[in-house]
Amino acid sequence: MAQKDTFDYKKIGFKAGLECHQQLSGKKLFCNCDALVNDPQDVDFTFERTLRAAAGEMDKIDQAAAYEMAKQRVFVYEGKDTSSCLVERDDEPPHTVNQDHLATVLEVSLLLGCRIVDEIHFMRKTIVDGSNTSAFQRSSLISMDGSIQTSKGPVGIASVCLEEESAKKIEEKPHRVSYGLDRLGVALIE
Repeated sequence: MAQKDTFDYKKIGFKAGLECHQQLSGKKLFCNCDALVNDPQDVDFTFERTLRAAAGEMDKIDQAAAYEMAKQRVFVYEGKDTSSCLVERDDEPPHTVNQDHLATVLEVSLLLGCRIVDEIHFMRKTIVDGSNTSAFQRSSLISMDGSIQTSKGPVGIASVCLEEESAKKIEEKPHRVSYGLDRLGVALIE
């Protein structure tokens, strides 16, 4: 039997963390579609897209996006009119952020003892797996530096964010991936 390595984690300064997500009910984050709709199997529409990497703010193309674009995978999106609109299809700009969700994440931040940021800005995180029709996820830092008390002592909360959920993968083949749009755009507390 191989000898098990042992480490003095405090000595080497090891830290580990968890990233937790909580979906919020009501409406989606950037449109008026209902959140958490479980649509029946039949669909009202489908469309296809491929990834096209574009230069970012630094006038460079992200290496991961360029690599994924070279695979030439086709992304198929399926949706129902009851849970997806032009925003999820990336055929219309996002609407104003849902104020109920913003109020909820601010309340959670206060309950966790976090310091709320002075200004809230939504950033775009590049998504290369096709799980978002726009090829990016909207995410915003809401608060930082909180903690919760547990039976083992305090657990630090590095940050609390508000972001949108990705589309639900239905099927994956080597050069073709299918997604359902009913989950895309649902608000998440991270």
